[in-house]
Amino acid sequence: MRLILTDLDGTLIDHHTYSADAARPALTVARDKGVPIVLCSSKTLAEMRMLAARIALSPAPLVVENGGAIWFPADWPSVPETATPQVDGGLLLVLGARAEELAPKLDVVARAVGRDLRGFSRMTDAEVATRTGLALDVASLARQRQFSEPFVCVGELVDLSVLDAAAREIGARVTRGGRFFHLVGAADKGAAARLVVGTCPPGTHTLGLGDAPNDLPLLQSVDEAAIVPQPETGLHPTLVRELPNARHAPAAGPAGWNAIVLEWISGG
Repeated sequence: MRLILTDLDGTLIDHHTYSADAARPALTVARDKGVPIVLCSSKTLAEMRMLAARIALSPAPLVVENGGAIWFPADWPSVPETATPQVDGGLLLVLGARAEELAPKLDVVARAVGRDLRGFSRMTDAEVATRTGLALDVASLARQRQFSEPFVCVGELVDLSVLDAAAREIGARVTRGGRFFHLVGAADKGAAARLVVGTCPPGTHTLGLGDAPNDLPLLQSVDEAAIVPQPETGLHPTLVRELPNARHAPAAGPAGWNAIVLEWISGG
């Protein structure tokens, strides 16, 4: 069995337009050859289910909110016994902290670093839409946080390492995506990815794709990793340094994703 695990923003979907159109040839080939695609993102379950339907993915697990939980389709071959049934017919395995626990911790981190940190729980749908370029109804889905608290620094930017150190003092972590920092619990994309692979038949061969440092745990958990360039800055130096054997996509976003996946599926 082959399995693809992929980041979304800036990787499978365009950073600015949120379109996956340039990846449709590879998406079609993967579907025709029965290669499941596991989406791994900071996005919410509501957002990811909508996106999976939009790009016509075959049913496969969804790693949501930076590994805070994994949603499994009901007919997935193996699902952990601790996963709980959902109203949509799938099963949800919670790995991280709940959003209601994390939102108050953001205030503690803010005091520790001496900056105003504005989280999604303080934003309106309209503000999230303005900051992301999402339609208002999609911004509403993005605010349906269950396992993370995305935030921005108001005023001067604070270094990720400083924010993360403050968060770890209170049993949380901070990671960074394309637009926001994310306050999360102990789980990450890598741990979730390894759990998903563990539900697959022995010998399953895996490909992981990502574009940013918060994808590093995911890319370290697969058999073959591919780094997708960011549109303005190219290959992220952290990923290049930490993953010396990774494939390098020839273009940013879904066009680069498309090239890597077509090559990998064909055995190249």
